[in-house]
Parts: sequence; C-alpha cells; structure tokens
Amino acid sequence: MSHTSIRSASSEAKVSLDGAHVARLSLGGEEVLKPSDDGRQTHGGVAVLIPYAGRIRDGRYTFEGRSFRLPVSPDGHAIHGFAKDAPWMLVSENADSVTLGSRLTGAGYPGVLDARIRYSVRPESFSTECSVTNIGQRSCPFVTGFHPYFLARNWRIVTTGRTYRYTLADRYFPTGERRPFSFADVGPGTSLDDCFSVAGAIRLEAEGRTLVITRRRMPYLIVYNGKHAEGISVAIEPYSGLEDAYNNGIGLTVLRPGESFSCGYKVSLLRP
Repeated sequence: MSHTSIRSASSEAKVSLDGAHVARLSLGGEEVLKPSDDGRQTHGGVAVLIPYAGRIRDGRYTFEGRSFRLPVSPDGHAIHGFAKDAPWMLVSENADSVTLGSRLTGAGYPGVLDARIRYSVRPESFSTECSVTNIGQRSCPFVTGFHPYFLARNWRIVTTGRTYRYTLADRYFPTGERRPFSFADVGPGTSLDDCFSVAGAIRLEAEGRTLVITRRRMPYLIVYNGKHAEGISVAIEPYSGLEDAYNNGIGLTVLRPGESFSCGYKVSLLRP
C-alpha cells in the first residue's frame, strides 16, 4: 500500500507513505489543495519539511563547533530537508485519522530522528500534529515545516495577530531585520516568496470561501505564489523556524539526545 485515505462526512484526505505527503484534501466536499504540476512533492499538495524547512545557504552550517555540508539542489543550496524523500510506515489508522512514522537521518546531519505525524479530518477541518524525538547519540539542529498549496485565484490574506516581514539577502535568506507588515497591501498580482512571523490565525479568502489556518509552535510563515503555484494557488507554509535557521538561528530548536519537539496546524473551512 503506497497511500491511505481518511474521511469524515464529506471531507477526505489522501496521504502517501512516500514522504508522508498529503496528495489531496477536500473539506466539506470542496477541493482545497492544488496537485503537483510535475510529481514533485514540494510543488503541490502538502509536503513535510524535516529537519529543516526552506533553504540552508550553500548547504553549509556549523553546529557545536563542527562543520557540516548538506546535499544541495541545482540552485546550490540545501532545501526542505529529507523527510519528503523518506519512506514512512503506517503506525495507526482510523476512519478519520492516520499516524505515520519514519526514522530520519541523512548526509550532513548529525542526528537520528524518530518522527511521527498524525493527520485528522473532521466534517470541515484538517489537522496535522507532528512529534519528533532525537534517538541518536548527538545533539542536532531542528526545524519543521509544511508546504500546502491552497487552491485560490483571486485571493486575500488576513492576519489576526501582529505580523512582521523579514528583510531578505540574496533573495531567500532572512537577515534578522523585520518590519511590521499588512497583507492588505498584497494579492494575487504580487510576486511573493517571503518570510513572515504572524502571532495569530491566518485567513485565506478566495472564490467565496474562507480557510482559517491556526498553528501551534509554528510562528513563522513562507508565502509563495511563484511558478509552481501555477496562477491557481498560493502556498501558505507554517514553519517552526525560518529559512537558513541553521546559520541565522531564527526559530532554531536544538534537540539533545532523547529530547522531543512537537508542533501542529489546523485548516478550517468557513462557510459564507
């Protein structure tokens, strides 16, 4: 079995055991995710980004006095971790929820992680809970993120808490400087691949419906509507730490042997 499906009333999610990828999600009978345009998990659905989310500059970082080099993508940077490429196993399954697990390690990474993700659907919501434990002998740096592409053409984002946008260097990498920001100033005509911190819930309004995204221990966002959004979606990605956190430290968690980190987010459909 390469995938499983969970259902509640007219809501349904299809989850792959390859990368724990959410390939499809409908809430209240409405499709809310754009499928991948080329089969790559980070170009559609919801990809799992562990143990780093976004890019690590040049794939290089120093941790506890040791230098490391991660595998890099064609742009010369490491991107989005290795959970998305790992096999996951079915830990438990009910009609409306599923828990997947994987043992994660990779080249250029000092830790060995036991990762568990629980996906749940309700009649008009979808929840993700993630727990990761360092089962190795060394401490390790850690960030987790998720990469959902929400179907939306003429969209509007509304935040309910204090919102900041980070200044970027070399297109992708936050400098640490941030300024207050309002999403009222942007829309589908604005090109975005930017880093934010948002204190409260996020509302995505599009085509007469509203999705509300709430998060636990994931205070950062990447908002992206570039090439792979295909003009029909916007990616609103909850992160526990930002791009290049292994170097800039923004939101970085250090997991010592035996320590765990948990986080999650929920997407709810609001009817007009």
